Amino acid sequence: MNKVLIITIATISVFLFSCSKEKRNAPKLNQEEFTKMLIDIHIADGAMSAQNIYRAGKNYRPSYYYNSIYEKYNVEPTEFDSCVAYYAENTANFTKIYDKVIDSLNRLETKYRIDIKNAKLEQDTINLWKRKNHWIVPKNGKPTFDFRIPIKETGVYTVSADIRIFEKDQTENPRMEAYFWKKDTTNGPQKVHFDPLKIEKDSIFKTYTIQLEYPDTTYTHLVGNLFNWDNDLKTFTQEYEIKNIKIFNPEMKPDSIEIENEIKRHMDREEFIPDLR
Repeated sequence: MNKVLIITIATISVFLFSCSKEKRNAPKLNQEEFTKMLIDIHIADGAMSAQNIYRAGKNYRPSYYYNSIYEKYNVEPTEFDSCVAYYAENTANFTKIYDKVIDSLNRLETKYRIDIKNAKLEQDTINLWKRKNHWIVPKNGKPTFDFRIPIKETGVYTVSADIRIFEKDQTENPRMEAYFWKKDTTNGPQKVHFDPLKIEKDSIFKTYTIQLEYPDTTYTHLVGNLFNWDNDLKTFTQEYEIKNIKIFNPEMKPDSIEIENEIKRHMDREEFIPDLR
């Protein structure tokens, strides 16, 4: 538990014993709203502490943080004080409220640490997708999202993108798919498929991700399509959006210059990349 939280609880405890025992009117915030507001206040306290705002001078503006919280919950400072007084009268219940506050803050801290770790991992990992990273169809025409990437690193390969399909779209069976490929002069090309992933038509951005471990170093390419379909007709309406495209293997770091250059030669083209068969 951080120091600010300890001081706050201690202050409230003193207030609890000094407050009037008279029956109070119902507060403006119900218990759930009051709990959420306490969480926001502690987050603001943490932000000010982290930025060393607790000091004299022109940067000392805690009201800047607190006023936005008062506006969010549509209460005045005096009304918030009344809420504190009301809920503090019941010691056992107030303790439960603060248990929820502490639990929520701990969860937020854990999520923050995980997000920082993932961001660092992403920063240190090569994105094998080298074409444009944000497409709006039909604004950008009817692009193809085939890819054929030379690979040799072991590990788990991930293909991911944020996609939404709009109501007027006529794409049949839209899906994300990929497979590892190798040439076999005796039996023909060999493939190890990822599990294809159906893309929903609900106009909502969702992150679609497929993963598979590299089977062995005899496979030379990662092949696939971020947005494949089954339409027989050449002309049909498509309205969808794709962004945040990532194809990566955590084992491949930015210092892998040789394979990065090889990928660049194959992927910097905007032309259709045919399937290998």
